Amino acid sequence: MQYKVWLADDEPWILESLKRMLDWPSHGFEIVGQSSNGLDAYRQMKHHRPDVAFIDIRMPGMNGIELIQKLYEEETGVCCVVASGYAEFEYARQAMHYGAGGYILKPFRNEEISEVLQGLKNRLKREKQPEAIRPSDAITDTADSRPGDDTLRSIEQYIRGNFREPLTVQDTSRQFFLHPNYLSSLFKREFGVNFTKFLNDIRMEHACSLLLNSRLSVREVAEQAGYKDYFYFAKMFKRHTGLTPTEYRSIDASTKP
Repeated sequence: MQYKVWLADDEPWILESLKRMLDWPSHGFEIVGQSSNGLDAYRQMKHHRPDVAFIDIRMPGMNGIELIQKLYEEETGVCCVVASGYAEFEYARQAMHYGAGGYILKPFRNEEISEVLQGLKNRLKREKQPEAIRPSDAITDTADSRPGDDTLRSIEQYIRGNFREPLTVQDTSRQFFLHPNYLSSLFKREFGVNFTKFLNDIRMEHACSLLLNSRLSVREVAEQAGYKDYFYFAKMFKRHTGLTPTEYRSIDASTKP
């Protein structure tokens, strides 16, 4: 199946670059049209109904955020990707509020576009199969929640379910077809900590629970908490609790009757 793509950018060389920089059909996508201003892009996409649109932030007539907002509010079903030369969190935040499926920075890189397309393909497949369980279905309250909130909750659930794996912000951003810079900013804004600390805090909570409630060795606890390097785990645990894992377990044992 080939998904239809629309390109919207007021710079002709950007449009040509996007069309030529990779083999779109081999990724499952077909470019069906392009626009050089926001108003034309809006009219054309309303008519042609593409599956995906790559939309520049700064365009005459109607800027990218306004275009994404209108497409979202009119429930066109177009999955939008923000394209910008401005690495500003506010643009990404606004776009995600209106359900954007990704954020890429100029100058574009083939690998980045390919990763975004793979994420979009996964998203589109889920949306074409209503019976499938989507990441947000089990965790959103889908009457009061904004799309950006749903994404954040899905990411949080994903981390809590996979913290034993060697997760990185890059891996997670690819899983949810977001730009790593946006994901990092989102965590800082919503949780007050960066991605790495959020992940480590979850791992440490689990490690503490295992130390208190299991007979696993400290090395086994480290592995169960997602740390392959025992010495690194011990160092991080002491930084987190002020105690070594053995001291933490001993002190708890001494308080029990």
